Amino acid sequence: MILPKRLSLIASMVDRGAVVADIGTDHAHLPIYLVNNNVCPSALACDIKESPLKTGRQNIVLCHLEDKIQTRLSDGLSNIKSNEADTFTIAGMGGDMIIHILSSCPYIFDDKYTLILQPMTKYPTLMGWLFDNGFEIIRQECIHEGKHCYTVIKACFSGEKFPHEPEDEFLGKLDLSEEENRLFLIKEIKKAEKRSIGDPTLVPVVEILKEKLQ
Repeated sequence: MILPKRLSLIASMVDRGAVVADIGTDHAHLPIYLVNNNVCPSALACDIKESPLKTGRQNIVLCHLEDKIQTRLSDGLSNIKSNEADTFTIAGMGGDMIIHILSSCPYIFDDKYTLILQPMTKYPTLMGWLFDNGFEIIRQECIHEGKHCYTVIKACFSGEKFPHEPEDEFLGKLDLSEEENRLFLIKEIKKAEKRSIGDPTLVPVVEILKEKLQ
C-alpha cells in the first residue's frame, strides 16, 4: 500500500514496535500500512462511525491482517482501554476536536503514551493546549499535498507546562530552515492576519512571525 504524503509523514513518526490506535481511521489505510511494513506488531483502527469501519474491515481482510488489526467503534478514546495501545494517531480533524478527545481521556496524561497529531484547523489552539497541559513536542514537520499544507506533531506527556508567548503557538517546534515548514507557517500567518482585523492582539504576533521568516 502506498500512502498519500500526509499519512506517510504520520507513519514516519511511529516508533518501530509501537502498538497504534488510529483514531478516525476512515478506511484503515494507516494501520494496514504500519502492520504490513512491520512497523507495528498490531493496531486498532477506530472510528466514531460504523460506515468507514465497515470499509476498514474489508480492507483489513483483503490484506489478510484481521489477526493483527482490530476495528473499534469509539468516540475518540472512550472505547479504548489504557493497556490496548501505546501510540495514538489522531489526524484529519480540527484542533478543537483533537483537544476534546485528549482532554476527555484521563489516562493519556502519562509519559508511556505517544501522540501523533495532525490538525486540519485551529493549529495554534492545539499547540497552546499541549504547552499548557504538560506535553512535550518531540518532533514536528510539515508536508504539502495538492493545494494543502499540513503539519504533524509528535508529543509525549512530561508533566511540565511550557511557558510560552502567543507566537510560540504558531512556531511550535518547526525548523524554519526547512522549506515545507516555512510554507506552512506563511499560510498560518496569512490566516492570523485575517483574524487580526477583529482581534488586534494578533497584530504584534504576526509581525514577530514575519521576522522569524527573514
